[in-house]
Amino acid sequence: MSLDFKGIDPAGFGGYALTDQLLYNLKWFIDWGLLNNGAYGIYEYDSSSWYDDDEARLHLVPDERYEYGRVWNGAGREFVWESGVSLGGGAVNPFRVSGVYIDGNFYPISNTGINRHHVDYMNGRIIFDEPKNAETDIRAEYSRRSVHVGFADDPDFRTLMMKSLEEFLSDTSPSGNPAREHQIWLPSIFIEDSTGKGRGMQLGGGQIKTRYITFHIFADTPQDRNLLKDWLDYQSRSTFWMADLNNITFPFDQYGDIVSGITNWVDMVSAYPWKRLRVVDGTSMTLNSLNSQLFRARVIWEVEIDFGKI
Repeated sequence: MSLDFKGIDPAGFGGYALTDQLLYNLKWFIDWGLLNNGAYGIYEYDSSSWYDDDEARLHLVPDERYEYGRVWNGAGREFVWESGVSLGGGAVNPFRVSGVYIDGNFYPISNTGINRHHVDYMNGRIIFDEPKNAETDIRAEYSRRSVHVGFADDPDFRTLMMKSLEEFLSDTSPSGNPAREHQIWLPSIFIEDSTGKGRGMQLGGGQIKTRYITFHIFADTPQDRNLLKDWLDYQSRSTFWMADLNNITFPFDQYGDIVSGITNWVDMVSAYPWKRLRVVDGTSMTLNSLNSQLFRARVIWEVEIDFGKI
């Protein structure tokens, strides 16, 4: 009798199996769908804002991993990294960061001098190789996501679940500076893959894996909560291919900057398809708010993936 584990990818230990394949592809699927329906903001040099004289202006923030003065945040949780989004109708399409303005002078991302910098798309910030003075006027033109999509294992999710009452009643942002009006990560969707089961696929072998995916929705307006709940609920009965995480080049380097040659999730799927995901059923519900300033909902998908060789 063979004692070999079944279903193990050739990448082995240290590679990606079903759970992470699902989580990352679902995040990228939702990110892509939201972008293609206008869920992003454009911030250009000298663009005005109700909250700030210029939302292209970056804010110095502390990060214990870097020398003080190296990390400068934009207005938002994430910058848009995908290319190829085209809404048409005269809309300004999202774009990648091309460089920074320092005291009015532009330095492209290719700059190699004392103003060399990296774009951390995942955290919506610029990281300089050399620290900058706190009084320096630093700006960048960028696109930011209107909705943050993360995982239930993320610290942000635990902060919302455990500390939101105190944080929101004091009217401060759980994610720190800049202040709450910039919507650092609200509205947000957090993805959780918690339960599953399997059944036989066909005579001679194979399994159909069923997973129950929960989307935890948090917003600071009931309109955003309702919209995201409905949009996710509409995707029931959808089918799409997933990219193979064991073969793709991940989009980001150690700084969170874009790796050369990466375009978007759709192109990753086309180049390295893994398995087809089927959303066979879905349920949605509105949850009681933790307080008067936080609105919650939950959408659950029942998804199936065929494994023909286990």
